[in-house]
Amino acid sequence: MLAPLCCRFQPLLRPALSAAAALLLLSAISELSAQDFNPETDIPLNKLESKVPDVANGKELAEKLCASCHAVDGPSPSGNSDIPSFKAAANREGQTLEALANWLTSPHPPMPNLHLSRQEIRDLGGYVFSLRDAK
Repeated sequence: MLAPLCCRFQPLLRPALSAAAALLLLSAISELSAQDFNPETDIPLNKLESKVPDVANGKELAEKLCASCHAVDGPSPSGNSDIPSFKAAANREGQTLEALANWLTSPHPPMPNLHLSRQEIRDLGGYVFSLRDAK
């Protein structure tokens, strides 16, 4: 007796259940989005990310992360002549910002993986490229 009753009211219940399920799903998504979004580091989906390097930030990153091995703007602290200075890296034949970004994206030993963000890679590459000699 219950089955025919459910079947009879199914067309009326289906939209109500669908609306309730949709509200529950939207609530869960908005809660997750609020938890995962960090306004300090995350870029909102509706905001375009700048493609212009922040050279000052790149220099700051270089001094903090790279200066123990590379000559950022002076003699090499490591004393290892195999580790290029940033100026030498900037002046390599055919060097581009894209090539620097690719190098920083997939570092090679002995260079450690610094787990840089896209913005940090762009800024650091921009700083290195800014050391290029005028031609």
